[in-house]
Amino acid sequence: MNSAVSETSVARPAPTMRKPHLSELDRLRIITALSVVAVHTLGNSTFLDPTPGALTLQNAFITSFHFTREVFMFITALALVYVYYGKPFDTGRFWRKRALGVLLPYTIWTLIYVIANKRPTSIGGFIWTSLTAILTGDASYQLYYILLTLEFYLIFPVVLRLLPHLARHLKVTLAVSFALEVVILFLDHLVLPTLSLTPGVSTFVNQFFDRFVLVYQFYFVLGALVALHLPQIKAFLSRHSGWVICGGIAALVALEANFLVQVLALHVRISDAVAVLQPMMAPYSLGAIAFLYWLALTLAQRTARHNAKRAERIWSNLSDAAFGVYLVHPLLLGAALAVVAPAVRAWMPVALTVTLLWVITAAGSVGVTIALLKTPVLSRLMGRPGPTPPWLARWLAQWGAWRATARARIAPVAAANGAAWRKLPALVVFPTRAAASQTSQAGQTGQVKRTTRYQRARSTPPALGRNDADASHDLANARTGGE
Repeated sequence: MNSAVSETSVARPAPTMRKPHLSELDRLRIITALSVVAVHTLGNSTFLDPTPGALTLQNAFITSFHFTREVFMFITALALVYVYYGKPFDTGRFWRKRALGVLLPYTIWTLIYVIANKRPTSIGGFIWTSLTAILTGDASYQLYYILLTLEFYLIFPVVLRLLPHLARHLKVTLAVSFALEVVILFLDHLVLPTLSLTPGVSTFVNQFFDRFVLVYQFYFVLGALVALHLPQIKAFLSRHSGWVICGGIAALVALEANFLVQVLALHVRISDAVAVLQPMMAPYSLGAIAFLYWLALTLAQRTARHNAKRAERIWSNLSDAAFGVYLVHPLLLGAALAVVAPAVRAWMPVALTVTLLWVITAAGSVGVTIALLKTPVLSRLMGRPGPTPPWLARWLAQWGAWRATARARIAPVAAANGAAWRKLPALVVFPTRAAASQTSQAGQTGQVKRTTRYQRARSTPPALGRNDADASHDLANARTGGE
């Protein structure tokens, strides 16, 4: 890989360059989301056979799926850098879009899981529990990752500024970041448990250490730097597919050997042996990321070679559903464990029972998510705007026309008053600007005519709104950017 990627070969794309959609990320997202369902199914079904041998075997499978959070972090950083690097970046706008697409669903699902899992008995208890759960991500066992993602969104503008400097020292950056990751995992797994901490500090560390974004800094750094060298990385993976497969297998063998040595030779508790935050997870996650990206890339290239448009639409829909699958699957898994598992436990082998639970949960989660994505308003639960009903589209078009007319009438006065333009209260901007563009074109033309003579008389033109072309470009890359 070092020969394929030059440390000084990072070129900033032109701000207006339209980047191609990364079809391999569609595959990688849904594969990882279904792997999350698998690890949670395995982890919650150990009661089916509590004998020591069965527990050891099932936990060996559980630890093999502990690459999911690292892969999601890698995808998040890669997609965001791929979309936003090398173009004008509006921090406020970026955060607003993430607030609507991620923070809003996270908050709503936190409230749902507080009701389902915490079951507060009073309004005050519900409010306090909900606020605490939103800040800690503990309403359900999978929501911590959404909290991590929101933390990364907060620091992403800084990451974007640092990237050109980090990219100039690619090898050193990756080596230092990887070494730091191993040290962090070593401290958490082997040092922190031996320290004599006060009860308050111990509780804080145990609750928040695994949901602090810098604990996983290597995977974000890796994804960001891969985004800058994506053509070379793809070429490397395609040329050396055999080595990538062997590396993935070797990483898995090393992980399982590490697990078995801890359990059988060192007599470590299984709960500690399967911990996600342990030094072995750094090389294993790196091998898993390389293998899974190669697999997703291979699937995408095969689809492209056969021009299978229907298959591409299916992958695209599944990718859109990945976020919803992640959010909703604990509810369906809990129902399957309560209804299906007792019904088949007496006569179905444990391996088949676990597989059946995973299939039911995964298929149900995908179905529920796709149904919600196609439902107006409710699609926001899945982080997407969803379809607009015809009556609402007409109303928004009328609103857009009225807004354009109002701005046209205000513009001459604002231009004449100079700085007062910036103090005018902003009118509401709906996300369906494209639907109203044709209706508002006449109003915008009138605005230009009315303001021409004021602009000639003043050295500084009135400050106008955000560039609509730039907004359209962002929205065109929304799915690639993990929105």
